[in-house]
Amino acid sequence: MTVEISRALKADSVLGLQLGGRIFPNTAPLKTPVPYLVFQGIGSDPEHTLDCGAVNENNQYQLVVWHNNIKEAEAVRLRAIKVLEKAGFFYQGKHPDSEDFETKLYGRGWDMSYWSDI
Repeated sequence: MTVEISRALKADSVLGLQLGGRIFPNTAPLKTPVPYLVFQGIGSDPEHTLDCGAVNENNQYQLVVWHNNIKEAEAVRLRAIKVLEKAGFFYQGKHPDSEDFETKLYGRGWDMSYWSDI
């Protein structure tokens, strides 16, 4: 489902322009122009039944928007949450925000999950 994250965000009329191709799994290249978004899978929770093995699982993702303006980073985060919810992802809540003192960038992060068939 990691492909769906990029596809959904790029298809949005606002985020497609703001982020362009700057949506990365795990890490972004150094000196990537802001804003950009990184995401990573943080685990899954397979749903098992007594009569067979797991038939679906709840995949969990952590996403972070990086920007040099914390208010604009928050605006991108709020829009991305709504776009991904429309694509079938479930909002799980914010996680502590970050500040990178070297690059002087702010990270606004959150977690989402996506149920998929195995």
